[in-house]
Amino acid sequence: MPVTAMGAAGSLVTRPGHVQYGDLLLGPGTPYRWRTLTGWEDLPALDSGTVQRADAHGAFPGLLLAQTRTIGVDGLVVRAPRAQIGEVVGQLAAATAPRVDEIPLVAWLDERGPLLTYARAVRRSVPTTTGYRLGTIVGGAIEWVATDPRRYALAEQSTTATLPVSEDGLSWESAEVEVLPTSQRTGVGELWRWWSDGDPVITGNGVGPVSVRPLAEFAELVWAAAGSNYGWTVAPGQTVTFASQVAAAQGATTTLRWWNAAGQHLADQASEPGAASLTGTAPAGAATVQPVVTFPAALAAPVPVGTSSLRISTTAGVLAWPLNFGTPGSTGRLSVVNTGSAETHPVVEFRGPVTAPSLTNITTGDVLEYDLPLAAGDVLVVDTLAGTVTLNNTASRLYTASSRSVPEQTFTLPPGTTPLMFRAAPGSNDPAASVVVRYRTAYW
Repeated sequence: MPVTAMGAAGSLVTRPGHVQYGDLLLGPGTPYRWRTLTGWEDLPALDSGTVQRADAHGAFPGLLLAQTRTIGVDGLVVRAPRAQIGEVVGQLAAATAPRVDEIPLVAWLDERGPLLTYARAVRRSVPTTTGYRLGTIVGGAIEWVATDPRRYALAEQSTTATLPVSEDGLSWESAEVEVLPTSQRTGVGELWRWWSDGDPVITGNGVGPVSVRPLAEFAELVWAAAGSNYGWTVAPGQTVTFASQVAAAQGATTTLRWWNAAGQHLADQASEPGAASLTGTAPAGAATVQPVVTFPAALAAPVPVGTSSLRISTTAGVLAWPLNFGTPGSTGRLSVVNTGSAETHPVVEFRGPVTAPSLTNITTGDVLEYDLPLAAGDVLVVDTLAGTVTLNNTASRLYTASSRSVPEQTFTLPPGTTPLMFRAAPGSNDPAASVVVRYRTAYW
């Protein structure tokens, strides 16, 4: 039996053979059975813009526009107990009464599932023969007219996009490499890894901690590199950072001494006395660098060299693995897929905060654009089938369409994939702004 309150389109349709008009359900399991459904799978009549050629055979092909779709149920059989036949016929009459607006008409014929159109009943036939009094009416008919001849999938689809947002991109880092071996870095082991001209005195057993004692002021302790008298290899522009525990503890001066490829001294770069570390950039022509600690005065007893570090950048700005491309940003692009055979009209919702929102069909170049600001919480709804533009479901804003905006009713989604692009006025880039495109797949 049909329900008494208007439900969702197709909510009563559960199997092939069901036809639902508003709240009226026809077909298996109901008092209303039918034998023939006409006009549902037919191509509606077409208005042709074809023009005959004046100087040759044939014609110039023109636009084909479908007329209304007329749908009919023939061979309608109504069955009910004799005491209820009037009630059942009354429900049929009420459901098919003339009305101003069109309501959903859903039919499920085969394995493809139900399809939807919007129509009005324009004819109803209920023969009152002798069978009426017995509770069986045969030979009835209902006819509907749908002003939009397309049929639609029941499920409405939607796609959302936000305005373009810059991505973080690759993380470029100045990667540094520690070049001191572990023993030299921890201040233990072989004495040759430190050098002086006799002052300060370097002592140790070749295995344990290394100590140093300056005998006079300005005594220099030099960090030595294996296989080179001039330190560690560098290239102009590379950064070098040297840190020394003994320099910080004794208030000594840390120096980066630069040499060229010929072993000629280029320059010294010194820290403040007692600085924990020193960072410098290799000058033009530099080939090697030597770390040096200069003591401010003589010491009465040896002190440990302690820990130290010499870090040299691999280059000025490199990609450090693993690569970090950052958080993906929005492109403002979206795609909609109409799997049917007819173009469909979407409903577009622009949500603020945004100024001059627009949606562009990238394939055709068609644009919907509205020259107005939308505050947070505002929703501008563009119904391309009805040709309306409404702000917050109350006020028309059709007049805000910009000069490059196409007529709303011409903005359609053809069968297949349609790429779209969401944009706004320059400077309007709030990530909370969005566009929602709602549509149904359409069929002829």
